Amino acid sequence: MIARSTAPEIRSEEKSDDAFDILILGPVPPPFGGISVHLSRLIPELEHAGFKVGVLNHFRSTALPFVVASLSKNPLNYYRVPKRFRTRLVHYHHSRWFHLVALALGKRKSRARYILTLHAGDIQKHFGELVSTAPFVSRITRWALSRFDTVICVDARVASLVREQLDGQRVEVLPAFLESPGQAGEYDATIESFFNSGRVLVVAAYGVQFLEDGRELYGLDAAVHAFTTLAPEREDLRLAIFIARRPSRRRARRHLERLEQRLEGAGIRDRALVVFERPLVPALRANAVFVRPTRAEGDALSVREAQRAGIPVVASDVVPRPRGVATFREDDVAELCATLRAVLDGRIQTRSNVASVEATSATDENFSRRLIELYREELAISRHS
Repeated sequence: MIARSTAPEIRSEEKSDDAFDILILGPVPPPFGGISVHLSRLIPELEHAGFKVGVLNHFRSTALPFVVASLSKNPLNYYRVPKRFRTRLVHYHHSRWFHLVALALGKRKSRARYILTLHAGDIQKHFGELVSTAPFVSRITRWALSRFDTVICVDARVASLVREQLDGQRVEVLPAFLESPGQAGEYDATIESFFNSGRVLVVAAYGVQFLEDGRELYGLDAAVHAFTTLAPEREDLRLAIFIARRPSRRRARRHLERLEQRLEGAGIRDRALVVFERPLVPALRANAVFVRPTRAEGDALSVREAQRAGIPVVASDVVPRPRGVATFREDDVAELCATLRAVLDGRIQTRSNVASVEATSATDENFSRRLIELYREELAISRHS
């Protein structure tokens, strides 16, 4: 078996209603996905800026102090729960189509301003309902979007497509990355010992998910294929796979089992580690290379996180990547291996230097400031409506 590590499940009861400047619908840790980490960092910044903020968690936990209720991914909750809270602004981070439609239906008679963020890099793969060939689906989607006063996209190409579908609504392009406010921290002794044993290829996935064509979304299979190719050449090479949500469905579990069997067949099972439900940031250390072989992508917060940490990043070219990322053609494992060899040998200099970090920092700061400005603009409109 591959060594695994997990964290205890956190549960608590719903908290009392209150009035807010901003009510955010989105995920918070656990699990430690890109959007949930984004929100866990954003809320303290908003509170520091003077906003009173509450969060309706996509999942069940209400343990964090700013989470006022859970939605449990139930579309009915997206319709009825937001109406229980007095707020001037509602900000929904898109999860599923039924959630979007339910929230739009529940907006009736609300005087609050509504904002939507689409964390998508490919309309067809992430938000295909907008351009669906089924007229009913596409019409309902456009109607639901029309209920929002502002739509935020993390990708300029997606923003352009959204503008084509909307009639004069405000569409903004803002990346979602925010810098970690503190030290990265450490893991338990087992994980720390593994990371101290060699050069580590770090791969991250929110879960084990599949595209409509049957391919696994995050490219864990491509990462394992590349590792089994490179491991015999490099005795010190290790592979660490971080999965934010432990898979519960049989198809996903079987996929991981097949990957494990491949590692066992190659005789390198002791050089691989799968970590469930742990934050990624402490893994982004000096002896690591971050590998992102995804087959669909939005604004990959993990890529920006790795760049912030100053480590090399190797990613598929499925979307435009930030400057300094070494890319390979999507699903081309041979090119992935060649790129990793060049990075490990120092023949490709990824821009994980001071200049690159400063450039990333400027982007982070502008995003945070611009989002706060956007909130203030929307709140000013709500006061005069």
